Amino acid sequence: MCWPGLVAKEDRAVDRALNVCSDIKGGKDDVTVRKNAKSRYEGGTVPSLTDDQAANIVTAVKASFCS
Repeated sequence: MCWPGLVAKEDRAVDRALNVCSDIKGGKDDVTVRKNAKSRYEGGTVPSLTDDQAANIVTAVKASFCS
């Protein structure tokens, strides 16, 4: 999993990851967390993401930002 465009602006990528983590810690269901992650990371340098890619982002965020 490597999408250089996801971190074109590091501060924005960190903010998005923290928002995904907030959804997780807030008890939102998995479908909503993935949907929100997809909408947060799409656009600009990443024109679209698949549902599987969004799920991979959520997994990476859980492992790195939500500990």
